[in-house]
Parts: sequence; C-alpha cells; structure tokens
Amino acid sequence: MAYLDLSQYRMITDVKNKDNTLILEINKIYEVEVEIPYEEVEIDGSIIKINAHPKRAENIKVGILNLISYSIANNLKSKITKRKTIYINEPIPLIGHTAFGLIERGRNIIQVRGHCGCNLNCIFCSVDEGEFSKTRKNDYYVDLEYLIENYKKIVDFKENKFLEAHLDGQGEPALYYPLVDLVQELAEINKKGKGIVSMQSNGTVLDYKLIDELEEAGLHRINLSINALDERMAKMLSGRRDYNIEKILDIAEYIKNSKIHLLIAPLLLPNINDEEFKKVIDYAIDLDLRVEQNIINPLTGKKDPILGCQLCRVYQLGRRSKKMKVWDFEKFYDLLRKYELEYKKKGIEVKLITSPKDFGTHKRKRLPYPFKVGEITKVKVVLDGRVKGEVLGVAKDRVIQIINCNNEQNLIGKTVKVRILRNKDNIMVAELV
Repeated sequence: MAYLDLSQYRMITDVKNKDNTLILEINKIYEVEVEIPYEEVEIDGSIIKINAHPKRAENIKVGILNLISYSIANNLKSKITKRKTIYINEPIPLIGHTAFGLIERGRNIIQVRGHCGCNLNCIFCSVDEGEFSKTRKNDYYVDLEYLIENYKKIVDFKENKFLEAHLDGQGEPALYYPLVDLVQELAEINKKGKGIVSMQSNGTVLDYKLIDELEEAGLHRINLSINALDERMAKMLSGRRDYNIEKILDIAEYIKNSKIHLLIAPLLLPNINDEEFKKVIDYAIDLDLRVEQNIINPLTGKKDPILGCQLCRVYQLGRRSKKMKVWDFEKFYDLLRKYELEYKKKGIEVKLITSPKDFGTHKRKRLPYPFKVGEITKVKVVLDGRVKGEVLGVAKDRVIQIINCNNEQNLIGKTVKVRILRNKDNIMVAELV
C-alpha cells in the first residue's frame, strides 16, 4: 500500500471528502473539488491510501496530483466572495493590472497585491468589492514565491535603498495566505536597504496571534480603517450585520501596544458619517496620548502620524450612497484645519493633513513603459478579466487589460491586435482594433 499525504503541501490548508471527491481548502479562503477516478483509492482525512502494485500506485499518485493542479488552475473558487479565482503564476506578468501583482509609480513605494477579494461590502467601495459586487466576475491569487521573485526584480531595478513594500489592493490584504511569510520575505529584502513593509487592513481578520506573528516578521505599520464608532453606523458603512466595531477597537489597542506602528485611517463620507468621522479622530488622538509608541520610520527618522484622514471620492465602477455629497479636497482640508485649530486650543498638537513626505515617500527611478498611448500592438489573450467585458493579454512582460470585449471566453488563447488606451504607472489598458 502507498500513501499520499496532502498535508505536506502548504497551499492545501484543509481536506474533506465526499465519497471519492476531495474538497480541498486552498490557502485558507479558497476551495476546489477534485473527483478521484481511481477504484484503488481510499481517502482518510488528508491521507490518500492507494491499494495497488508499487508502479501502479506511483502512477496514481502522479495522476491525483495532476488532477489537483488542473482543478486549482481551472475551478478554484473564493469562499469569501463566491467568485471564480484565477491562480497567477509564471508566465503571467505581475505588472500591468490593478487587481493583482505589483504596482510601481515612480516612487520608493512598491504596492504589493497578492490577491483580490474582500470580506466586507462597504457602501463606498471604490472597486465594488465584496460578495455582492455587481461588476466583478473573477478574483486572482498570486503564488507567494512568484510574487517575491518579481518583487526582487523591481527592488534591484530601483536599487535597494529606503523602499517601502505596501500591501494593499482590491480587497482585504490580511486575507492573503501565507501573509506572515509574505511580510517576512519582503521585510528581509527591504531591511538590507533600510526599508520597511506596511499594509492596509479593515481589521476584521486580525487577531492577537496574527499581530504577534506580523510583528515578529518585521511589519512596520498597519493602516487600520475605522470609519465610525457607533455600532449601527459602522455596520451600515461596512455592509455587514456581523461587523463588530468593538473588536476592531480592541485590535487597534493591541497594535498600539505592539512594535507595529498603528495608523488609523478614517474616511469621510460627507452628509453620512460627518459626526462619526470626528469621533474616530478624537479616539485616535486619545489613544495616541494614552499609549505612546516610539517606533521610528527609517525612511524619515521620525515617528509616523497616528492618523491618515481620507475623503471618499466617486469612481466609475465604485459604489456611492445617494445621500453622500461630493466634496473637493479644498473643502476637506479646510475642515481638517478647523479640527487642528480646535485641538491646538486644547493644547494638543496634531497633524491631520498629511503628505507623502510624512511617510518618507519620494521619487525614484521609474520602470520603462514598453507601450505608448495610441500604439497598436499584438497581444496574446491568456486569461478572463476582472470585470465584465474584459480579458487579460500579455506582451513585453506586461499584463494588459483589454476592455469593451464581447464573447470574452472565445478570445482566450488567441493573438489579437489592440490599441493602448492607458500606460500610466505601467497599468496597461487597451481595446480591440
């Protein structure tokens, strides 16, 4: 008898079965079913027993692993968003799309997007994320080793000095698995040049254990989204009845008592959470006074701010509450200056209007643009797109979003001519010609 132990594969985080069908949990938040067609097989948890002659058993092992690989490549599904998830690995480039991979904008920050998909359904989401999205049709997950390999290439190009790897994206970055390994790998690369790793989070999947592990891995800062202290308002904004603001505040306190810098990032939705926005600012300032953090950002030689106040904007494919008023930044900054003055009268110096310089962000060598806007080029279509009417093509080490397509599935595998519509920050958008 031979055995195949699926627990030895890191991406397989749980195994169930129904008769001879494996139900595999992949990287914690994905799932795939794999039908095993061999009569000689008995499934016992993560162990597959193979009752066959050694040579036949070895062939069955290889066959099962091939079936698992095929199923992950073609039938992976997010347990969070219920959408099909496309596993990204070589040879798909990681530069060119906003949903996954790496984004470099000519600065010392490299945005790291290991996956997309969110566990919240925020009423203001700029990318219409969450289970009830009306525009997203696919999610993406990037293989850890492939992500790190490509990150190193950009680091080498920029020269490893005072870089920041920032985990963000179209969804909740903390849902990426293995998150701690990703942070540790990035931190080990960046610390050679006195750089840092930071991440955004809505806080819902953070717990004490994960924060401890992220601290040990070398995470410098968590930008924690808190948009209301009132329970009903917080639930409404998040689009989830089970959103627990008390849990988020507890996590904020725990981070503040760790070696990870806490930045609270409240979002103002004018005419919706105006009062709660101010309450979050009050909370953050009070927390900063109560619990002192002396964590120095090596990019600035100073402590990072406690607050990163944001204004809700309207985006083409994003969500917007009908009640929300649209403000320009001048009006928003006037409000923040007013709050700063109020605190100053109380003897509290606080900076509510922050700039990239406050975090050590500065211009750096930019990756070259392989395409010009208006250029017509041939592209190999390789994957279905993130939104309806989109497919993904590949050319010159870039992934290209080809929009306004019909019959997307019929295009996959074909070489097509496209016109480049956008190339800013190496985010490539094109249309068929």
